[in-house]
Amino acid sequence: YLCYGDKRVLERQYPSMKAWVEYIRAQGENEFLWNTGTHFGDWVALDAKEGSYVGATPKDYIATAFYAYSTQLTAKAAAILGRTDEAALYEALHANIVRAFRDEFVTPNGRVAAPTQTAYALALMFDLLEEKDRARTAAMLAAHIEENGVHLTTGFVGTPYVCLVLSRFGYNDLAYRLVLQKEYPSWLYSVSKGATTIWEHWDGIKP
Repeated sequence: YLCYGDKRVLERQYPSMKAWVEYIRAQGENEFLWNTGTHFGDWVALDAKEGSYVGATPKDYIATAFYAYSTQLTAKAAAILGRTDEAALYEALHANIVRAFRDEFVTPNGRVAAPTQTAYALALMFDLLEEKDRARTAAMLAAHIEENGVHLTTGFVGTPYVCLVLSRFGYNDLAYRLVLQKEYPSWLYSVSKGATTIWEHWDGIKP
């Protein structure tokens, strides 16, 4: 839809978008947090514990962030399709999820409680923080990457968003340094080992 403005894809998909959000909403005791059920988390992140494939970013943090994002997309789709009442309903739900996310995962001073690259990236990518807290969080993400020698520690969840977030918040040069990094772990490390697509693990082939 964003590419072509063709509402038919939204019309076809809207019932399943709505059903997905309502499924999440029905989980657990708090309709504004997704903190129950089985989740893979930030799969194969490099900040995982020894012997584990699950990254250090809390699973309920990730699940609630994507719950907010899915609800926001559903509200936007409803508005585009002229479903005004449902758009208002999902906008209100989104606002409540964001509020619950901040209460649960952000300190009163605006610091993201999970100090991981993925946690910072999701909070910024999905606009889950108050405006006043975003620049500092972006600076913390940039510092985390620099401290790791301009390397990622993200898994499946955080990796797609890190460069987008860095560029959006004024760290475009760092985003390019990440993209052009050749040492493990990096995208070009795998290319240097003959990869023609992205591996499941950063270290699919070791030296």
